Amino acid sequence: MEPISEATRPLMWNVSHVWVMYVMFFVAVAICAWGVGRKVHFWRQGKRDDERLRDWGVRFRILMREILGQRQVRNSLFPGIFHSAIFYSFAVLVITTMIIMAQYDADHLLGLRLEIFRGFVYVFFTVASELAGILILAGIAMAGYRRYLAKPETVPNTVSDGLVLALLAGIVVTGYLAEGVRIAVHGDPWKMLTPAGWGIGALFAGTGEAAGRTIHASLWWAHTFLAMSWIALIPFTKFVHLLSLPANIFFSKLEPRGALRRVDIEKLMESADGEADFKIGIQKADEFTWKQRLDFDACVSCGRCEEVCPTYMSNKEYFTPRQFIAHLKQTVCELGNGASGRKSNGGSKAAEAPDLVGKAFDEEYIWHCRTCTACMEVCPALVEHVDTLLELRRNEVLIQGRIPADAGRAIKCLETHGNPFGPQADRVDWIAHMNVRVVGAGEKVDVLYWIGCCATFDPQKQKIAKDLCRLMDKCGIDFGVLGGDERCCGDPARVIGHEMLFQQIAKEQVAILKRREFKVLLTSCPHCYNVLKHEYRQFGGDFEVAHHSEFLHEMLWLGTLTPKLGAPRKYVYHDPCYLGRYQKIYDSPREVIKAIPHAQMVEMKNHHEKSLCCGGGGGHYWMDLKKGKRINNIRVQQARDSGADTIVTGCAYCLHMVQDSLKLLNCDDRMRVIDLASLTLESIEPPGKKTGVGSQ
Repeated sequence: MEPISEATRPLMWNVSHVWVMYVMFFVAVAICAWGVGRKVHFWRQGKRDDERLRDWGVRFRILMREILGQRQVRNSLFPGIFHSAIFYSFAVLVITTMIIMAQYDADHLLGLRLEIFRGFVYVFFTVASELAGILILAGIAMAGYRRYLAKPETVPNTVSDGLVLALLAGIVVTGYLAEGVRIAVHGDPWKMLTPAGWGIGALFAGTGEAAGRTIHASLWWAHTFLAMSWIALIPFTKFVHLLSLPANIFFSKLEPRGALRRVDIEKLMESADGEADFKIGIQKADEFTWKQRLDFDACVSCGRCEEVCPTYMSNKEYFTPRQFIAHLKQTVCELGNGASGRKSNGGSKAAEAPDLVGKAFDEEYIWHCRTCTACMEVCPALVEHVDTLLELRRNEVLIQGRIPADAGRAIKCLETHGNPFGPQADRVDWIAHMNVRVVGAGEKVDVLYWIGCCATFDPQKQKIAKDLCRLMDKCGIDFGVLGGDERCCGDPARVIGHEMLFQQIAKEQVAILKRREFKVLLTSCPHCYNVLKHEYRQFGGDFEVAHHSEFLHEMLWLGTLTPKLGAPRKYVYHDPCYLGRYQKIYDSPREVIKAIPHAQMVEMKNHHEKSLCCGGGGGHYWMDLKKGKRINNIRVQQARDSGADTIVTGCAYCLHMVQDSLKLLNCDDRMRVIDLASLTLESIEPPGKKTGVGSQ
């Protein structure tokens, strides 16, 4: 046998009329380019979004992480395995083909003897390509099993889906067959590098040379035709995600997830020339940005968003993130660019294009989202479902004046009292009885505690604030509160869609906070945390914000707090959406629980990044849309299934929703729900020994 350095094989063996292949290639590329041009034109019909055109270096690193590392793809195990197998293997085949093309074309078109497909390069890529073909077929088999035998309800099936898999399989199978016939007819001293081709060649042993050459040529051209068809079909099938998905990832949102797009309403009102120019949110198809249109094409209906969506778990027949994007895309495509007031052929102004709400879905549809961003967490294309949905809500509330009755009452209360619960005087009276320092304008304090409305106005949740104040007092922390100057942070207005009210609140509260000097702005509410840390920065409020789970974790780590009391209990932690997925705070709360003596920690089915919403997100704490199961009941059932007797959380809203569900499911006699602050305090200080700050 020749040395490995001489290993090679004849390129384009038994292939005549090679020029036909080039014609097929250029035709395929032309069709592909035309289709890509149509897609790009569709995207460019959207409005400007200049924020996506900065920080190219950061964007390139994200692209490499997601495309080469397949990070988001692999967050679902079974689909992640077969997709990665197909992706990486197909990349190997493409690289191998390009090497062969480079050598053959250089020799036959330019007269250059490159000899790059020889020796160790030949051995490596031959073995790699052989394994790649096997892995592609294995991946296709897994995908076919999932789609046609397992049939998960979150994966829709269409004829084109099957054709996509069949085309890929056809390319690989015809390639193996052609290779096998070549080995059988022509021979190959290095056939041991291609066991699949070698094995197939055995099936053609004894075939005459003339018949063998005919069979090989037929298979080779069939393989070439399928490969060229794949190139041509890229923009017209799900293969388009090879283009749209990397583009969508590259132009994905760089700001924190909790920072929504800000429209300066004051400037908008000053510059608007009549009602027609005053536009907030998205009303019609021509008002989407080019990035939102790119979102529509990047979605491949993989169904992962539905697997983790609490609304879908509650009612599979109504709202789903996948259907939300699909409805918008379908409507935009049906309406063309969807421009309002388009002219008819006669030149007269045609009827206005219909509103998206009412055309794409009914008026109640967008109100069922909990804004938990579970869909965005698992989406391999990084589609921004929630941001787009909130733009529709903004238009519904501020322009159309449509809002669910319960949510409308909360907004009215927020406008009247500065919070969605009740008179501000109740806040002042309660804080006066708290025996805690109120930090006035111009005063200094190390830690300014932002209590939040739920922990202030709900008597059952006031315990969270009291217990946290007791813990800070025990730690010797110099802390205080805003007292009557603290009003709602504005989160309810923003998630419900009343952007004007939110911006008014944000400007007022930022000004109030800036009149105090403090090192840390501490809060026990994840919703307040998100607004204070991310949203207020848009209004000049750049504060060092901490959640009480982070504070407790630090105090335990430093030894300032030492839990000594604890009964043998089985604890399960419920990740609040606005603390977990929005802020990526998962470990601190769990470390606090693990520090409790005799604590046994378990997890629910949905936890960490895939945690299930309590049902109160997206403004649903203030509205009850009666469709499907109660999400808080689904969550408590998961806690029961974990075997836990205590549910721990770090959000007053979550605590309320879980508490309600425990009563509805008659579990409150054997399960309890408790906040991290209260759990920590009861492990340090026996009941009945509370004195000083927060003890009233």
